[in-house]
Amino acid sequence: MSNQGDQMSSRFVVASAASILAVVALAGCTPSGGTGGDVPVAGPDASVAPTEEGLNLEAPDCLIGEWYFSQDELQKFYDSVSEASGAGLVFTVAGDTGLSFDGARFEYTPDFSLSLDLAGTTGVGTIVGSISGPYTATDTMITADNDTVEVEYSYLLGGVEQDASALFAGIVENAPVNNAEYECTVDGPLVQFDNGYGRVPIQLVPLP
Repeated sequence: MSNQGDQMSSRFVVASAASILAVVALAGCTPSGGTGGDVPVAGPDASVAPTEEGLNLEAPDCLIGEWYFSQDELQKFYDSVSEASGAGLVFTVAGDTGLSFDGARFEYTPDFSLSLDLAGTTGVGTIVGSISGPYTATDTMITADNDTVEVEYSYLLGGVEQDASALFAGIVENAPVNNAEYECTVDGPLVQFDNGYGRVPIQLVPLP
């Protein structure tokens, strides 16, 4: 491929990634309580007796604790983004994300990289750090606002660092946990996360 073709391909990847990641760059933790475009997936039965670890099944107290979403759960989320977008952009996740609640404040701690492949051109975005702030919760909904944002992000395309702020900076202005429907389960809170096209249920499990 010519240099001009390489540049056009790179610009296409950046534009495609930007259009999608503008919605989901931090959506590995952006739940939504909206009703449109739901992805119907059954969660665990919250009426089952507590596990040996004694997880609290009473809302909203079941949120309190230190949780994380596994790499498999993040991959499931981004697979849904790829499928829903129809852009042919393939995501591969490496890492996981923490999320804790103490009854008054939440803290979201991403620590993962996201490989984006489109037409044989690959970019890699990395998100690490923390976002925290106050929250309130009813028996079915989390409402929060961030007041501390300490996130570092980078984006490499063909081994060359790109302007990550074009992809991520605007996203961190929004609370990563807001208007999020959830339910208590024997494994941990099951939270509906917004993928920009609908909702995807993500299982939180206790931090090891």
